[in-house]
This record gives sequence, structure tokens and C-alpha cells, in this order.
Amino acid sequence: FGKTLAVVNHLIKQACLCPKVSPRFGYIAPFREQAKLIAWDYLKRFTAVLPGVKANESDLTVTLPNQSVIRIFGADNPDALRGMYFDGVVLDEVAQMKPDVWDEIITPSLADRKGFAVFIGTPKGMNKFYEIYSNALRDPEWYAELFDVTATDALDAEEIELQRKIMPPNKFRQEYMCDFAASVED
Repeated sequence: FGKTLAVVNHLIKQACLCPKVSPRFGYIAPFREQAKLIAWDYLKRFTAVLPGVKANESDLTVTLPNQSVIRIFGADNPDALRGMYFDGVVLDEVAQMKPDVWDEIITPSLADRKGFAVFIGTPKGMNKFYEIYSNALRDPEWYAELFDVTATDALDAEEIELQRKIMPPNKFRQEYMCDFAASVED
């Protein structure tokens, strides 16, 4: 479907347009290595066309000409995220992160600069991701959307049917139909 592609480009756009001094943005996945594999190549590729961009492979950071920094993080070491500030973050696969990453670390890091957060991922039961999604549905100041495989054109109908046949029904509902209740066994 291209969730990661979309949010990386959203971070780049927001970083380019941010009028604040020393803007900071983050892409956070459950594990740093996972975040690197998922988003780092996109971030480098789509910022490489901007003059004066500096990419740092060891820090997984891109510095834009306006001094905005976009950095790739893993939530596997949540305390390493403490004490930072962000103008915007993406939390990818929130269902696989410890709840305190959002509640205790990221929320305060966005507060003083009134930063934004985007949550993306695949449902994995009634957890923090479900709570955030449910709250967003009720709050008109938030935007919430759910796209199952039939709404995305990511797979053709034949492949969807094949996956439906070979996967356990609850796993198919979770992975392809974005059903938060599907992983609840028994």
C-alpha cells in the first residue's frame, strides 16, 4: 500500500516547510535495525534531489538546507529517545512498541513545539495502537483512517483469494483486513 513511502515523504515535506529554529523530526519503528531497513533508503533517495542535503549513515540522519534534521529511531531502546524534542514524528507498527514509548516519551517531546504524530501499522489486537485509533475516531481534531487490502489495490483479487485460502482466518483478517479483534484467540 505504501504507508512508509507516504509518511517518509510527509516528514520530508514538513521538515522543508518548518519555520522553527533547528527543526527535528523522527521516524520510529519497533527496532532500530527494522527502521533502517524500512525507511532509511526512502529517506536518502527522496532527499538526495535537494541541494545541500547531508546524510549521516552512522546516525541515520538527514540534515536539510534549512537545518531541519530527520532521524531514524528504534523503540527498542526507549530511554534513548528521552530528553529530545520533535516537531513531528511517525510511529510505525505502534502495536509492537511498548505503550510507554508514546505515553511517557514521545508525547512530552512533542508538547513544547506543538509537534505532530502519525501512527501507522497493522493491527495486533486491542493494544495501544487500537486505543490511539479508537480515540482518534472520536476526536474531531484527529484524523483516522483504516484501509484493508480490498481498498488499496496493493494486491489483485486473485492474490487476495490465494492468501485467504492459505492463511488461518484470524491471521488473514488481521494482516489483510486490518481487524483489531482478529488476533484475539478463543
